[in-house]
Amino acid sequence: MITYCYGVWNEFLNFIGRKAGLAHWILFFVALVLCFFMGKEVRKKFFYPALLAILFFFNPLFYAVVGTRFLSGIYWRLMWMVPISFVLAYVLAELTGRLKKNIVRAVAVVLACACIAVTGKQMFTAETYTEKQNEYELPNAVIEICDYIQINLMSWKETAVVPNDLLCYIRQYSSSVGLFYGRNAGGFISNMGEDETAVYEEMSKEKPDIKVITDIGKKRYCKYLIFDNTFHQIPEDLTEYGYEKVHVVEDRYVIYRIFEEERVWGSDGPGTE
Repeated sequence: MITYCYGVWNEFLNFIGRKAGLAHWILFFVALVLCFFMGKEVRKKFFYPALLAILFFFNPLFYAVVGTRFLSGIYWRLMWMVPISFVLAYVLAELTGRLKKNIVRAVAVVLACACIAVTGKQMFTAETYTEKQNEYELPNAVIEICDYIQINLMSWKETAVVPNDLLCYIRQYSSSVGLFYGRNAGGFISNMGEDETAVYEEMSKEKPDIKVITDIGKKRYCKYLIFDNTFHQIPEDLTEYGYEKVHVVEDRYVIYRIFEEERVWGSDGPGTE
């Protein structure tokens, strides 16, 4: 039970952005308490629905039965059902409306908005908004990698292992490139098998164990292995591991292709993510 309680708490921290969103939640809970004292109708519209959603979310039994089985990695999205913005807006409007002087109302609104703004996080930054590189609004490297694989297709789809920073982009551009694992590496949608987990863990290291990656790649017939030479520290020549260097994208992403004679089918066949 302690494990499930910790899991719920960690999901909550992910939702609020750790300490960054704590101030907003303090304001929300203050507003929620005020809602309770604003009459029966307000309690029915705001207090009880919010309280019900919060109790569901922080219930370790619900997390154990539903969260870990069906909402792995996305359990925190249940918090979207909590009407945080509506409660804050309603309470602010209600309280300022009870003030008699317009100047006092204006000052109260400005102060309240300032509290929300100061405790929030700037959205319009270079980190979240960047100039698009192409009409697909994807990194150019993704397009070049996918185009190279598509040009050299030997089947309707080829399986590839890619650096973690490209996991969410490849399938947006091409269905001909099947990822050995995708967003599920981060706990989204579904869990991964042992082989996928082992490769992902190695690809997350600066000095990955090439033998682990290539052995599983040959067993599951991952035709392409793609490494980021600005992060991964690996030998340039992987021929002894059964893969040959075939292409480099933007002097950064190095594409290796399996030697057909090294292909070894495992019991699970090729990756299909």
